Amino acid sequence: MVLRKKVGDLSFQIRISLIWSTEKEKEMYINIKLIWAFISIVIISGCVKKEQKQNDKKDMKEAAFSYMVTVSAPKEYPIEVHEGWLSNKDKKLICGMPKAGHTTGSWEYDGVEAGQGGNEIPIHLNLTYVAYAEKKFYTVDADLPSDKILEEFRKGFSLVEAPNGQNIYTDVKQGTYDTFTVGAAPGGVIVVWLSAGHHRVEICRLQAKEVFVDKNDFMGFVDKKESQQQFYDDLYKIMIKDSVRTEIDKNGIPFGLWDQYRTKYKYRFTLKPYDEKDKIVFESIRYYNGEATIYYPQDLAKIEYMTAAIPYNASISFTKYNTEIFFDDKELMKLFESFKQKYPDKPVDIVLVPAFMYNEITLYIECSGEKIKLEKAKVAKIWGG
Repeated sequence: MVLRKKVGDLSFQIRISLIWSTEKEKEMYINIKLIWAFISIVIISGCVKKEQKQNDKKDMKEAAFSYMVTVSAPKEYPIEVHEGWLSNKDKKLICGMPKAGHTTGSWEYDGVEAGQGGNEIPIHLNLTYVAYAEKKFYTVDADLPSDKILEEFRKGFSLVEAPNGQNIYTDVKQGTYDTFTVGAAPGGVIVVWLSAGHHRVEICRLQAKEVFVDKNDFMGFVDKKESQQQFYDDLYKIMIKDSVRTEIDKNGIPFGLWDQYRTKYKYRFTLKPYDEKDKIVFESIRYYNGEATIYYPQDLAKIEYMTAAIPYNASISFTKYNTEIFFDDKELMKLFESFKQKYPDKPVDIVLVPAFMYNEITLYIECSGEKIKLEKAKVAKIWGG
């Protein structure tokens, strides 16, 4: 083997001349070439994979989903935003929290859209608000689970624009959320949801703390005649309904209730049809914890029992008929907890029993053979046929 090497000012070149004395040396050379080729492929493949992972990670961080921001509260316990904002991973402002007056929605629905929104995944929430029933201001300044927010945006949900007249759902598409809602309940309970139409998912639960805000700063002008306490007392009378004030005077504010709503159980809706031929083909359910979901036939076929909070209301379609039912929270919580004590880990059925021609529907709850009629559930309407 003769090696000749020439080095220039800016580059170098290696030229190798091989004089084979035996076939064995030639075979050895070929094997070495193959090994180096294999190593090169592994190195290049590893670099490509690493670059792809970096790009995927970058895409996840920079993913854009447009959404409006709203603020909600239980309808009996309205609040009003003083100031607040959402910020991104660079600690830059995405948008302010909407100042749309006192909340007019409820825990199960989004608040009023007031022109605030964004298309970046929020990393941090800051919100200061007045809680009229408690006569105090609260503030929350906390990081958000951005990975979960992005995951839920990407996962989205099944969407059907309109079923046909026979309650057959065929035009199924994929949708995602378009509203970011912050809910504030008594005791500084903060819950964040993503929602769109009849789809709503909880992102996280945060805790606000009491803070002092001068009422003049909140109102935006100075009123020296009104004290801070007078401000609280006057707005308590204006914003809180008479019936709610009476209930507060009697039993106090039910602190902790909205955390109880977040308890989940394993259950399903079942039908005991009049002619044994009918079946449930669609469910749109809102839950007391603020979540909401829709089950189409293909979903119902896959999921025997769901794990969810107690239902607030349910719109249910059968083969021909449809109904909408509202549930009482105290009745359901009592029964679900009772069954949980008696029959740990056993699922529960909420059973619908229609009369002839579906003129009325009665309901009972069942677990391990024990049946209890739902006395406070209200069948709002029945239609179809």
